[in-house]
Amino acid sequence: MAPNQSTVSFSVGDSVADIEDDDPDEAIVIDRPTTQTIADWERETDSGTTTAAEDNPDYPADEQLVVVAFRDAITDSIDNWQALDGDALHEQVVEHDITQYGFPESRLEQIKPGELDAQWLDSLADRFEDAGWDVTNNTTELHLKQYDEEYRITADGTVEGEGEYREPLENIVKMER
Repeated sequence: MAPNQSTVSFSVGDSVADIEDDDPDEAIVIDRPTTQTIADWERETDSGTTTAAEDNPDYPADEQLVVVAFRDAITDSIDNWQALDGDALHEQVVEHDITQYGFPESRLEQIKPGELDAQWLDSLADRFEDAGWDVTNNTTELHLKQYDEEYRITADGTVEGEGEYREPLENIVKMER
């Protein structure tokens, strides 16, 4: 069943995730055409043309359309894409032939950029807290403190900080990631 109509209005460049996907990938809003609904968004399949409304029968056909592309595809194809304004980002996605997907707005939730790639840090934070470390989890990075030594672990597995715990932390990150 479709969730209640979204109260969030997304902007081009926002990071979003599909609430119906158990293991979503981060997507970037590349268009939110105010005059288009999910019934207006068409795509070709092996069996012909279909609409986002047909792909999402639990959502009202007149729901606001949000067009996204996956962050990895954008990052791999467009240098410095975060600096582009909305129109330029959409043009670059089209120019680079990056696949676009139409979604009902209420099927998406806004997330922090990089949040999905950083979920592995949550269990790591719990482990360090259980071991008596002072831990601050900022969604996409951990800040750790132990005996006046401070470290930072980022979502990509980078360990920053100097001290006797750096190498053991790097080994733990290798095992966890």
